[in-house]
Amino acid sequence: MSNESCLDMNDELWRFRNDLTTQPAVMAIFALLYATIIVLGIFGNLCVILAIARTRSLQTVPNLFIFSLSCSDVVVCCISATITPITAFKKEWLFGVTLCSIAPFIAGISLCFSTFTLTAISVDRFLLICFPMKNALTKSHALILIAGICAMAACLSAPIMFKQRLQTFENFCGKFCTEDWGMDQSGRRIYGAIMVGVQFVVPLTIIVICYTAIAVKLGQGMLIKGKNSNYDWQVQMTDQQRAAVRRRQRTNRMLICMVVAFSASWLWSVLFNVLRDYDRLPDWMKIQEYLYGIATHCIAMTSTVWNPLLYAVLNPQLRAAFIRLMPSCLQSTTTFERCDQLTRNGTLLETGDRRDSTKMQQNVRQAISSAPGQYGATEVRAIWSDVTELSCASCGS
Repeated sequence: MSNESCLDMNDELWRFRNDLTTQPAVMAIFALLYATIIVLGIFGNLCVILAIARTRSLQTVPNLFIFSLSCSDVVVCCISATITPITAFKKEWLFGVTLCSIAPFIAGISLCFSTFTLTAISVDRFLLICFPMKNALTKSHALILIAGICAMAACLSAPIMFKQRLQTFENFCGKFCTEDWGMDQSGRRIYGAIMVGVQFVVPLTIIVICYTAIAVKLGQGMLIKGKNSNYDWQVQMTDQQRAAVRRRQRTNRMLICMVVAFSASWLWSVLFNVLRDYDRLPDWMKIQEYLYGIATHCIAMTSTVWNPLLYAVLNPQLRAAFIRLMPSCLQSTTTFERCDQLTRNGTLLETGDRRDSTKMQQNVRQAISSAPGQYGATEVRAIWSDVTELSCASCGS
């Protein structure tokens, strides 16, 4: 059929449904939102990738999982956050037969990989804290596990790739990339239900159980220490021990926030897709199906932005590594610079690596005491807290 005689899907949707996604103003709003997500997501996750790759002390087991999550998020920004909105607004497929099969496959892998990796992190933390006498997960084991997660995600997402078809519909312009499950849609519904369970329900259940057990374990430990002491048990700890406790608590908070942010981002898209697959969308939502679909997808894509923000806010080592990636003119006075200003000894904190933590702390203590009027009490506490945390930076999280 010639282009002159075929019907444009956008025109028909506006004529019969008043579909808002056909309007330029709505397109412009979502274009701005997606552009912001893509730029922030790629920039933030590349910072995470470079920071971990370039800083040996950051190459711990949890950070290897975080590294793989950031790689996955970059792929999501390049594929899902670009192709999906363009297709939703054009109402036709513009990317050829190959990407028709590969793009949904990659999107499925990314979602599975993210949930499985977050689950692996929670299980690793559970074993590390609740069973400290058992052998901890090594970097080699973590890399093998990451490869296994990737393979499992690919296997679970493979049916999507084989069911995608590039089709034309009579009287309508363009081609459309759709899932072809035949006349009986029960296969699609069963597969969708399985994927929701495997991608979302089971991983989140495991994560909740693990972090609940961790919270109980840490709470019991503090309670026992408090009962067995006539005074504040934290007073008995060295500066490095207190810093290690704070660092572990902060790491747990960061990982829990990652799970909450990911779940909150993807929940609406998962619910929308389940309701659509089972034809349970409310009538008011069916009328604007494209709008609600793209809105829930846009919310899901924000998951690529939250993780780097959480790392920067809740992890001082990653935050310092981010700052070192910036041009020198943009860097503020970091912890490393303050310590160097106090010690005047570049060999102790060269590029932020821990060289001799005991000597570093002794020099900082001596420098502070030798200039009693130069630093206020608040600044001294902040500097000392930073130094003790930095001295534990290579101990792992």
